[in-house]
Amino acid sequence: MSTGFGERVLIATGVAYLLVLAWCTNNVSYDIWGALVVIPPLGIVGFIGIRRMFAGADELLARLMLLGLAAKLVGVVARYWVSFDAYGGATDAQRYHAFAKVAAGRVWSGADSPLAVIPYGSGTAFMERFTELIYTLIGSSRLAGFMVFAFMAFWGIALFVKAACIAVPDLQQRRYAALCAFAPSVVYWPSSIGKEAPMMLALGVASYGFARLFARRGLFGPMIISAAGIGGTMFIRPHIGGIWLAGLLPALLVMVITGRARLDNTRRGPGANRVVLLVVVAVAASALVAVASTTLRYLQFNETIASESGTDSVTAILAETTRRTSEAGSNFRPVVVSGPLDWPKASVRTLTRPLLIEAGSLFQLITALEMTALIALILVG
Repeated sequence: MSTGFGERVLIATGVAYLLVLAWCTNNVSYDIWGALVVIPPLGIVGFIGIRRMFAGADELLARLMLLGLAAKLVGVVARYWVSFDAYGGATDAQRYHAFAKVAAGRVWSGADSPLAVIPYGSGTAFMERFTELIYTLIGSSRLAGFMVFAFMAFWGIALFVKAACIAVPDLQQRRYAALCAFAPSVVYWPSSIGKEAPMMLALGVASYGFARLFARRGLFGPMIISAAGIGGTMFIRPHIGGIWLAGLLPALLVMVITGRARLDNTRRGPGANRVVLLVVVAVAASALVAVASTTLRYLQFNETIASESGTDSVTAILAETTRRTSEAGSNFRPVVVSGPLDWPKASVRTLTRPLLIEAGSLFQLITALEMTALIALILVG
């Protein structure tokens, strides 16, 4: 029986992969060739997952997302080079790598139980232990770690696209998918070991749950999905999860006011459906209060701030955040907000920073060019 062209290409690719892997194991450190171990399973899962996620949708939409997965590999290489060559390892990724390498080694040597790398805590402490867990599974390869974290970010993006397709019937799906998959900042920034990738995944899960809720595709299922996503943000950056919940509440209230209160396909009367939705609103509001409380504890950097209460605590947190940012040399002059009338301008300028006139380096110029292109697309669209 003759072998088809596709099968011959697949066989040739597999042989080439094994030859490259064999050469790398003898000539390159595991810090680099470890990526060759994780790329095949990540690629297979990505290919099958995207085809299933966008099954029945526009074929080009699925192809765009698969190309976005390939673009993530480019983002990983660029981020890795910048982190360890251009910056000489002076990044958060190197810190997480250093902690995780030691902990994973102790597990593999038998000095520690695998339970020792189960993540807990919040913020940086959680990310250190989360990276330890990843390294225990894949080995202490920085490039492989970058690949795994970038894969998390990619699935967050895929879930954003899926959520938008569900919740916005008239969405220009191809344009939105292309922006999410190929925007330079999205391809580059969440492609390393760090908080950005798991946060993007958690927010993608939450957005997908919200979208199913708005599209009335069940009730308890979407709520569980949403809770899982918001719960994930609680371990890393709870204030971002709070922003997501704060955006959910007005949307739910609009559903109540406009009468679009039916959240599932059951034949309840309008009054019963509205009661169900009000219960969901109450649950979301309670979750927002809990998240806000967690956020304040998370942002209390020291005992002085913790001793404050109410608006004084928030003011102290903002002042301490500004001081720390100034120490890192990455501060900028924001719009002064003295009342509600300043909110629109502050929101627009925060979302559109930096502009071309604000770029002070090559990397800032690249970001400013991306922002300029996005603003132009918004104006034209």
